[in-house]
Formats: sequence, structure tokens, C-alpha cells
Amino acid sequence: MFESELLLLYVLTVLMALGMAYLIYLTRESSNHLQKLLVYILSAMMNGMLLGPLFYLLFPGHLTVEQAVDLSSVIMAVEIVPFLLSFLRKVSRDEEGFRKVFLRVFLIAFVIFDELLMSLDFNLISDSSFRTTLLAHSLNGVLISIGSSWFVLPMAIEMGVSTILSWKTQPVVLRVTFAVQALTMILVPSAFSGSVWVESSIYISGAVMTGYFVFLFEHLYRSHSLPRSTGNYMISVMASFAAMMGGISLWQINHSIWLLAAAIVFQMVIFGYAITNINFGKGGRKLIWLASRNWSFGFLLSTFAAEFFMGLVFDFQYFGTGPFLTSMQLAAMGGSIADIAAKAVYNFFMFFAGVSLSPWFLIMMGAEMGSLVVFKIRITRDLETKVRLSLMLLVYAIYSIYLPTFFFSDPAKVPFVGWSMGLGTAGGLEPFYFAPIILTYVISGALSFLFGSRQLCSTFCTAPVMYQGTFYDAMKQFNRSNSLAKNLTLANRYGRVFYRATSLAVYFSMGIAAVISYLDSTGFIDLSVYGTDPENMIYLILFGFVWYAVFIAMPYVGSYGCINTGYCSWGNFNRFISKFGFFRLKVKDPSTCVTCETKACATACPIGNYGQPAQFIEKGEYKDSRCVGIGDCVDACPYDNIFYFDVRHWIRNKVRNASNRAPDK
Repeated sequence: MFESELLLLYVLTVLMALGMAYLIYLTRESSNHLQKLLVYILSAMMNGMLLGPLFYLLFPGHLTVEQAVDLSSVIMAVEIVPFLLSFLRKVSRDEEGFRKVFLRVFLIAFVIFDELLMSLDFNLISDSSFRTTLLAHSLNGVLISIGSSWFVLPMAIEMGVSTILSWKTQPVVLRVTFAVQALTMILVPSAFSGSVWVESSIYISGAVMTGYFVFLFEHLYRSHSLPRSTGNYMISVMASFAAMMGGISLWQINHSIWLLAAAIVFQMVIFGYAITNINFGKGGRKLIWLASRNWSFGFLLSTFAAEFFMGLVFDFQYFGTGPFLTSMQLAAMGGSIADIAAKAVYNFFMFFAGVSLSPWFLIMMGAEMGSLVVFKIRITRDLETKVRLSLMLLVYAIYSIYLPTFFFSDPAKVPFVGWSMGLGTAGGLEPFYFAPIILTYVISGALSFLFGSRQLCSTFCTAPVMYQGTFYDAMKQFNRSNSLAKNLTLANRYGRVFYRATSLAVYFSMGIAAVISYLDSTGFIDLSVYGTDPENMIYLILFGFVWYAVFIAMPYVGSYGCINTGYCSWGNFNRFISKFGFFRLKVKDPSTCVTCETKACATACPIGNYGQPAQFIEKGEYKDSRCVGIGDCVDACPYDNIFYFDVRHWIRNKVRNASNRAPDK
């Protein structure tokens, strides 16, 4: 095609989209029967107007231009008259339910169908090979049309313009949500050809979604209640983003577009449902999300799904689809039914951990969760907690991502960095790696002895970045929401039994796997899990899958499940060492705790520590293996009476005491 002809098609696309956007707005604002009738007739006319050209272009030589015009007229009449009579009949009866639902459903269906017809028409005009594809593989041709610029461009314009037209009447959270939906619609990599567009659209859409997640988390943190319709819409949007990113990842693998096309249509359906209802998100039943475990779980699950597939798309784009899939060491499917089932389970864990522990997933999560930590720093009063939170972000960027991924070519040779979660982190128990593994335990154990296990559980581990931001920290209210969360976070008899059983099972499994790993690496036996070292496999399952499953289940198991459930072997080791070390919480004046009416420190801890007031009054200090120096209790104290104590304070006290005992000269 000539550039002028292509430009004309895009002009027609924009004009069509603007017309549809106005119809969407008119549907939202329609207050009388005449406006409803106008929306109905114009929508049906656009549909019929586009069907004639489709037949003309699809079967050249069978129709003249005049016959195509006549066909469009007949189709318009066939579509309009029966429904028009039904419309007028129901309007004359003044059926309330019909007035509210029929027009919106009709418009959403016709908008999507009209845009599909226009996309088919313009693809046939602009691409000479598309007709062959559409005739030979009709469904695939339709899906390609949905993923093309001729479909997503007008959809994005319709969403954007209708959002602007209704901007003043929308709550802030819906304004931002609608705008983000419109922006991500146009940033579909299949819309235009060329590697620059594909790469740019992937990273920009990911950045837009990440920014939206941060906005949404902070909005929920600041407003504990919202209309239930808005809350349900948030989950729907997150699900659509998950489907869109999942569809993009499939498209990256083999240009399969069915899931991406379905996500695009679903995105428009939920948008149309919300934008055409003038009362949507205003009033109605309230949702107090911190009191609704099911909603919060659904929100966390759908959000994580979107984040997961976004990380996968980033990894595919940066490392290449083939190389990244190869790095997962997936097993080739085949064999008996039992073999296929075993390989399917193995591949699930390898795939899941391959994404959740990948550099770009961690970078994306760091940008998202780190922003919430920055918000937490701004509202934290205690200076040392502010410093620790800032250090935690720096450590996440350098220690967890940059050094093991982009700096060291073989991080397994580097103690503490390459084996950041202990045994299994970088591979099996090979004799060559004995020194870095032992040094890792020595270094981390020494730090925990000197500064407490907060060096890991509140600084070096990636978990605190995710748990200690504003939104996720607020979820500590679920610690008392049900019997399971109470048992785990209060560490009562049942909670301690669960913790010990889980930790013993994990250590037993790791011990057996370590023996097998060592014997396999030295050639005594030949045993692995489809080529993966068993010790490394346990690490991938625990920290690549279980960690995120427990995190998402926070509304049911409470906050900091990694500490309270006992599955984190590395945290257990460091907290055990910390029991014998210097770290503890102290108070400046125990008598202040006696007269304190709030006892706020007892309810502030996201892990569930609650015995601080009694120990402060009795001993002047609080020491517990589950206390990892998060600092919420320090910040919650209304008298600024609590402070951290570790080896620095011990040395300072020793020096001060020595100075006081020195004789005067």
C-alpha cells in the first residue's frame, strides 16, 4: 500500500473510534428514551456498514461496489428493525431492568463486533496475504485481527476518550484505572511490527502496570474501605493484566495469539461494563478489605499472577525466549502415565521457580515493593528504622540482584552472595563448593550473633522488602483474623507444634538431599531429579514456590509466614544463632511501661510477638528468636521508650564502664 492510503485508513480508524467513544459516553449519560434509541441505531448502523465491505474484500469479483453497498443496507435493516421493535416495546412499558442493562450489554457487544469488522476490513486492505489466512484459517485470522493495530488502536482511543469525557464524575481510583487500561491497550506488542516497537511496548507497558500497582496498593493502604463494585473491578483488572501478560509470553514463544486476543476482548468488556454505568463505584455496599479475607486473597492472587507473567515477559525479552526456557531445565514429556504426571509436577515447580527467582521478576518486584517501603520510610518516626529500611533497599538491589546476576560470572564460588539462602541456593553439595558454603554459614551466623537475625530477616533477605511496605504491612491485621493465623502468629501450643513439625521435615529432607547430592557429585551414585540436583530442587520448591504461596495466603496464615510456619531453613538457622547473641529490644525506663495505657508494642509486631510489655516491665528488655528487629513496636511506642540493642551498644557500654572505672590522674 501507498503511505497516503495507509494514512487514510488510520484517519478513518481514529474517526470511527471517536464516534464509538461518544456512543459509550452517551450510553453512560443517557437519561431519556430518545438518547437510548440514538445509541442503538448508530451502533447497529456501524455494524451493518462494515459487513458489506468485508464480503466485498473477502470474495473479490463476486460483488460490485454497488452490490456491497446494497448488502450493507440490507444487513443494517435486518439488524435494526427486529431489535428496534423490541426496544420500543420495552421502552413503552418503561421496564426499569431493561433500561439499566439492555443498552449497556448491547453497546459493549456491538462496539467489540464493530471494531473487529473494521479490523478485518482494514487488514484485508493493507495486507494482501491476510485474505488467504482468513479463508484458510478463519479463527486464526480473527485472532490476528484482534491483536493488530486496527483493533487495539481504536479500542485504546475509545477507552481513553470516554474516560476523559467522564473524568469529573469518576472517583480518583477509577479515573486512574481506566486511563491505565487505555494505555496498556495500545501497548500490545503484536499491534505493530518491528523489534523496536516490540521491545519498547513490553517495557513501557510493564512500567505502566508496575506504577499502577504501586498507586493501587497505596490507595488501599490509605483508604481502608471502598465500594464493593470498585473492589471487585480491581480484581477483574488484575486478572485481565495477568491474562494479557500471559498472552504476550505465549506470543513471544511461538506467535500464538489466542490468549492475548481473549485478554484484549475481556479488558474491553469489563471496561465497558464499568464506564457505561454512571453510578459505578459510587455508594452501594462497602468493602472493608482488611476485614475481608476472601477479597484480599483474591486481590493478592490476581496481582501476583499479573506480576508473575510480567516478569516472564521481561525475561523472555531480555534473555531470549529459547535461552530462558532452556535455563529452566524442563523435562521432556513422554513415557508412561506415571512418568508424564511426575514430569508435569517437576516442570511446574521448575517453571514457577524459574520465573519467580529470575532477575527481571525480582527487579520488577523490587521497583514495586520498594516504592511501598519508601512510603513506609516517610511515615516512620524512628531514625534507626529509617536507616535500616533504606539499607534494606540498597541490599536488595546490590546483594540480591546485581552481584549474583550481573557482576559475578559464577556466584556459586562466592560465599554469602552465591549461597544467600544456604544449602541448595546455587546448586548441589559438591566438594568444590564446600569452602564457600561453610563460609556462608560462618559469615551469616556471625552477623546474626552480633546484630541479631534482623541482618537476614529484615535486611539481606528479599522477604522484608515485600512484607514491610505500607500496604503489605497493614495486612498484619489478619494475624488475629482466624484460628490458623492466631495459632501461627501467637506461637501458642498448636503454632509451636506446626512450626517444629514443618522445620524438622524441611531439615530432614535437606539432610537426605545433601547426602544424595554429595554422593552424586563425587560419582558414588547417579541420582538426580530429571537432571536437577535434589538439594537445589528443595531450594527451588521452598523459595521459588512455597514462599510466594504462603505470601499470597497472608489473609489466612497471617503476616511473615516464612518465620511463623518454619519452612525457611535459612531463617531458622540465623534466628537460632541470634538467641545466643547480643541483639534484643530494651527500654530506657521500665516504669514508663507500667503506666503506659496503650501497650501499643504488643499489637504492632507483624510477626505476632506480643510479650514485650511484660518483659520490659520485668527485665527491662525483650529477647525472642522471632524478634527480627522490624521496628514497628519501636515506632509505635508513644513515649519513644524502646530502642535496639546489639554488639555496638555492648561495646559502647564496655568502653563507657571502663572509662568510669579508670583512676583519675
